[in-house]
Amino acid sequence: GFTTMCNSVKPATVMSFLNDLYTRLDAMLDAFGVYKVETIGDCYVAAGGLMKVDEETGAVTVRSDDALLHAASAVRLPTSGEPVRLRVGIHSGPAMSGVVGTRMPRFCLFGDTINTASRMESTGVPGAIHVSKATRDLVPDEPWEPTGGVQVRRLPQSGGNGGCGGGPSREHQEVMYLTQG
Repeated sequence: GFTTMCNSVKPATVMSFLNDLYTRLDAMLDAFGVYKVETIGDCYVAAGGLMKVDEETGAVTVRSDDALLHAASAVRLPTSGEPVRLRVGIHSGPAMSGVVGTRMPRFCLFGDTINTASRMESTGVPGAIHVSKATRDLVPDEPWEPTGGVQVRRLPQSGGNGGCGGGPSREHQEVMYLTQG
């Protein structure tokens, strides 16, 4: 609903909204060793395992995204006052990195891994983390529940939030994982 919101809300309000949201998300990255790659409009791209890859990379990435969902839910949409519900996509695999451009050069990630993560996000539903089979296979100890092609992991109902401070507790919140294929 970002484009619709931009058509009905003053630009200064949109900028204030995005600043609040991105500031909260940025504050969490170091705790999980996740690197912010870029933000373009309402697209926030982060990657785990760029500096250190080990058997915990998949689990840490999933925990960081749980925390990002909770942090985002503390921000309210300027149009409705409803909490922000991010769509998150994760895929695991190799990627190429580099700095591109001469004016405002950017550190970018390229490759099928990045494209697949983007597809996982764009085909997902708000408030959920969608992962490929490659990522799901890295975190086999997560409490997966088969739901006909969708894997669901229930978040703690005790208000535990994966290291995120202050996110609202949701009685029946679920994080859904789609398998690629």
